[in-house]
Amino acid sequence: MDSPIIVTGGAGAIGSQLVKRLVHDEFAPTVIDNLSSGHKWLLPKDVSVLERDVADIEQESTFGLSGGTVFHLAAFFANQNSVENPELDLRTNGNGTLALLRWAAETNAKKVIYASAGCSIVGHKAVGSIEEVEQATLHMDTPYQITKALGEFYCCYFHEQVGLPTVRCRFFNSYGPGEVPGRYRNVIPNWIWAALHGKPLVITGTGDETRDFIYVDDLVDGLVKAANSPNADGQAFNLGTEIEVHIGDLAEWILKATDSNSKIVHAARRTWDRSMRRCASIAKARQVLGFEPQTYIHDGLEKTVDWFLRNKQQIYKSAGGLA
Repeated sequence: MDSPIIVTGGAGAIGSQLVKRLVHDEFAPTVIDNLSSGHKWLLPKDVSVLERDVADIEQESTFGLSGGTVFHLAAFFANQNSVENPELDLRTNGNGTLALLRWAAETNAKKVIYASAGCSIVGHKAVGSIEEVEQATLHMDTPYQITKALGEFYCCYFHEQVGLPTVRCRFFNSYGPGEVPGRYRNVIPNWIWAALHGKPLVITGTGDETRDFIYVDDLVDGLVKAANSPNADGQAFNLGTEIEVHIGDLAEWILKATDSNSKIVHAARRTWDRSMRRCASIAKARQVLGFEPQTYIHDGLEKTVDWFLRNKQQIYKSAGGLA
């Protein structure tokens, strides 16, 4: 991995854990984050943070960061938020990714690792184990899925036409320490917070739906492997576990992990959420990157609950007093 190392969105749920890993590996990453959804307290001390909007990065200088490795994790998150705010989604996930790639090319970056989404590209009709298809469906369900696919198109263009090496990592459902609960956040942090406060866990659907949940440290390991592997350049890789988890079971596991008496209730499925099953095939990542997730979901949930308990006051403040 070439230094300097830049992590856009580095104060976010996944970015902050990537920064911790890089610091542990004796790198000195620089974070670029406008802190719209990230939090400095998630980062190790003395990490350099440039408070910038990635969509405006072309207007900036090189920051003295030429010729390095760029992890592009900055994003407008996620599906429901994009449905309600498609223009903001396009600004960050579309214009922001284009601006970042142009900036990386102009500063002679050695490689860009792009955070894509397992819910994009194939759309909602995929059933069973999802491989890294290159033919994107036109039938996507949210602006977030569209702009994440757009980012992949731009990555391919810059790789093939501009000569900027890019790797596209398709994240499945990440969870773990670092994700503050909130209206648009993922189900696991929101349910853990609800369970710890005696609030109901709301399933939007039947509970028979499945998703592939990957612990954040395993996801970060995949990103690092993608950066270090010359054979990864120009390719897409699923970062998941190959394990389908039923949402109803997940709710029960969280109640057990938090020792909570909260109720499980059901609500109508969101109109855009048409994927009944979703699970990654990681055969390609296993073969090319040597990627192998290490954290079983029950262990990951215990670690995540422990993080919530140790950081309860900070989480409360960052979540805007969410009760």
